[in-house]
Amino acid sequence: MFFLPILIYCLLFFFLSWRKPLWSIGLVLAFLPSYLIRFTLWFIPMTLLEVMILILFISWLIKGLISSSHFLTFFCKKRKETEKISLSSFSFTKWLVIAWLFVVTFSVFISPNLRAALGIWKAYFVEPILFFLVFVNSVKTKKDLRLIFCALGFSALYLSIFAIYQKFTGFAIPNPYWQAEATRRVTSFFEYPNALGLYLGPIIVLYLGQLMPKIRLLDFKNSTINYVFPLFIVFSSILAIVFARSEGSWAGVLAGLFFLLFFGWNKKRTLIILLIFILILFALPFSRTYILSLLTFQDESGPVRLSMWKETLQMLKDNLLFGAGLAGYQSKVASYHQAKHIEIYLYPHNIFLNFWSELGLGGLIIFLLIIINFFKQGFKIYSQQTALYAFPVIAAMACLLVHGLVDVPYFKNDLSVMFWVLIGMVLVIKNPNFESVKIISNVRD
Repeated sequence: MFFLPILIYCLLFFFLSWRKPLWSIGLVLAFLPSYLIRFTLWFIPMTLLEVMILILFISWLIKGLISSSHFLTFFCKKRKETEKISLSSFSFTKWLVIAWLFVVTFSVFISPNLRAALGIWKAYFVEPILFFLVFVNSVKTKKDLRLIFCALGFSALYLSIFAIYQKFTGFAIPNPYWQAEATRRVTSFFEYPNALGLYLGPIIVLYLGQLMPKIRLLDFKNSTINYVFPLFIVFSSILAIVFARSEGSWAGVLAGLFFLLFFGWNKKRTLIILLIFILILFALPFSRTYILSLLTFQDESGPVRLSMWKETLQMLKDNLLFGAGLAGYQSKVASYHQAKHIEIYLYPHNIFLNFWSELGLGGLIIFLLIIINFFKQGFKIYSQQTALYAFPVIAAMACLLVHGLVDVPYFKNDLSVMFWVLIGMVLVIKNPNFESVKIISNVRD
């Protein structure tokens, strides 16, 4: 009875992917949390999100073979003049993706848990990159990218509304400690509170970045689209991460907002506002004590993270080149684990240690190159002052990276797709056919 609705949905999704691939991309992004719907296809564990990505890719692949003139434009150098994308940046990204897949595949074979490693290889690396390929070859204009923003915003909306409902009812919060009114932390449809913060943080920054130029230019046309919908998404999502008590996501959103104001508004005024904000926080006894406890890792989770990072670095010192292998962190770090009162987590909760332990030193280097290339391409757009969408995207990545200093912002089905969508957005914006709009004149003051 469960399989039949899934089959019908997949057939309908294939039809949509064939007729309207852009709508299918939007549907995937609107329902990224559908990875929580899990089942087994023959002997292979699958999720609804994975099935949608595979159907979308297969549909795109078949159509590309039929009309091979524009097939695999990401990997092929032959393009129609009207379809060309900045080849220098695209070519470098292409080789980074290939190197990334090579390192990830190598990490599977050195893993102490081959079955789990293959699952991570499939769900967190191969399928997100397949989606990335379809994304950069299908999303081409400002109108297309606006649909992508709306899809992500819709997902943030229903997740945050359910989280707000949980705050007042305690309904469907999986952990009794989080469910108790005195210690309540909302999770929405996810399994733990930080998963909600990791998901909503970049989307909040994306929408704040979209709102800023419209507010400055007093663009009141289509007020529902320009203001009401985005403001409601931002407001409800901020409430959700506050109720989730996800401190890492608060830091990420603040970092993204600072990035937007500093590079997209006025540098001097932003620094003055930041200084005033810091002075106010440290002038108030409660906020001063709270912030100092976070900065010195004296809060509830601080000692856990310090212990985890220390043990991880000791493990990596002895496994410098190859790390622990995919899905190998828990078993590899066990012999270095001294704090017996603390469980061994799946990952070391730091974005750089996460990739180093899972993919080895080579994987960490490639990840850093991907990030450096992302910001390099984003700032090229910034220096030309031609892409309104560039600032929100690179600010969203800044949010992801800051939160990632204390958490795991990639190794999850939805988050890995979102990461590659942000990478793809910059490549789309660099497309000469992207209908770029000039940013406000004093953006570089």
